[in-house]
Amino acid sequence: MKKKILFLLLLFLVGFQVEAKEPTLCDRDSLPNHGVHKKWKITENNLDNVKRTPCVDASEKIYDFAGVLTEEEYDALKARIDKYIRRTNMDFVIVIESYPYQTDSENEDYAADFYDYNDFGIEFEKYSGTLFFRNTYEKDPYYDVYTFGDAQLYYDYDRLQVLLDGVYDNIHEGNYYAGFIRYIDYLEDFYRQGKSLKNYTVDEDGYLQKNYTYPLPEFIVFSTIITFIVMVILVRKNKMIAKAEEAKDYLDPATSKITHKEDKFVSTYTTSYRITSSSSSGGSFGGSFGGGGGSFHSHSGSSGGGHSSGGGRHG
Repeated sequence: MKKKILFLLLLFLVGFQVEAKEPTLCDRDSLPNHGVHKKWKITENNLDNVKRTPCVDASEKIYDFAGVLTEEEYDALKARIDKYIRRTNMDFVIVIESYPYQTDSENEDYAADFYDYNDFGIEFEKYSGTLFFRNTYEKDPYYDVYTFGDAQLYYDYDRLQVLLDGVYDNIHEGNYYAGFIRYIDYLEDFYRQGKSLKNYTVDEDGYLQKNYTYPLPEFIVFSTIITFIVMVILVRKNKMIAKAEEAKDYLDPATSKITHKEDKFVSTYTTSYRITSSSSSGGSFGGSFGGGGGSFHSHSGSSGGGHSSGGGRHG
């Protein structure tokens, strides 16, 4: 009898542990502007994207459509996320979904639309934040990190590669809670190190922009001014001698005499060359930059806003 009771209790606890917290969904068709509160314009070109994007409560931060997290894990993870948001003033989103796809870009489109057409980052400048998308699609599992607004300046290509590799084992093996905690650890550590793209800014539409003017260190400015002042003083003290501008200025009229002069055409020589220019098509990109050891650029989502990504991992 006791063994039976213990068995039932264990079964109850196991059943309780695997219970997942379902995301809260809303109906876009019943909401003004289809539930999009950001500045993005909804047109016939992106309306289908908006309607296909799940409408969620942006305060939940974790959207486990695949049911891989227990409610206890959700609560612990959410508490950690809230601390990260307060510390960085950037939003944080995790999406777990089984989403059939054929190309990696479809994962990015899904993730970017999920962030852009819900209220993520709306309380922060330039909608800054990160989104971790784990696609549990059985035929080809996939995951990647997408950065928005100023988050692009802290999490460049190199840092995202370290992060994606660092959580691979946990994500691949289905240890999602441990993997997401490790993911937050990476983000917080990189944030403490400061911006990795120091010579870039993010414009109002979320695209990386190169800064072409750099402030000179104070000691260089000071030494340049001192050098200029010293040179001016020395030049004024120097007795300047008028320069000779013509050959006759070097001749002594008393001893020199020119009896004949002639202008004679000798030859002509022409050098020609062709100037070529190379241009790269930006397509849907806002610009491509070297992020240390790899390529890093702002992509354009269907909303028209910019974001970046880490390259993704399969498995």
